Amino acid sequence: MVNEKHNGNLLVHLGAKLQAYPEELLRQRRGHDGQPEYLIQWSIVSLEERAAGGSSDSSAETKPENISMWMSAEEVCASCPALLGKRRLEGQWAKEEKAASPFAADVPLDEASLLEMKADVRSLVQRAGRQMAESGAPESSILNTIHVLSAYASIGSLAGAFKETGALDLLMKMLCHKEKQIRRSAGKMLRALASHDAGSWAYVLLSLSQQDDIEQ
Repeated sequence: MVNEKHNGNLLVHLGAKLQAYPEELLRQRRGHDGQPEYLIQWSIVSLEERAAGGSSDSSAETKPENISMWMSAEEVCASCPALLGKRRLEGQWAKEEKAASPFAADVPLDEASLLEMKADVRSLVQRAGRQMAESGAPESSILNTIHVLSAYASIGSLAGAFKETGALDLLMKMLCHKEKQIRRSAGKMLRALASHDAGSWAYVLLSLSQQDDIEQ
């Protein structure tokens, strides 16, 4: 998954032949925490359609699929600042991120420490995968692993390690878990990762939206 730009907004690769990009701001509302939320329409198009440039008969027959998602101000700032006004959002996002996590400053890591922490991420992702697969695994054990992973996810230098270890696919399973607390903790972990890598956030949520059994 490579982050690219489309008209100043994030372009997300979904699988081998699909791409998605935020296209339009539809609505605004006040969320449960009192902060504004924005309904963003995402367009999902095939690589063949984009390559055709919209001029061929085949692309005219295949209209882009649209998915609408509610996004917080920081998510809009990271994914599609052009839809709302980047300068106003950046100030708000910076204040929230500064107070959100002790790792927000993201102190640069030396190479040895980075390698060790990447190995930790790989081990933790594998452990979480085993715990999720075990039918009788206690919820507390899974939650403890997610909490530790969330701390690592807050460090920007480790964003690549989460992609390499399959953590994004694991996150999708956690967000669909029957236990509400696991879903909430997975959501916090995804937000921690998204504070440094908006592409990961968009990839997970847009991929989930493609599943027929997932409520929008």
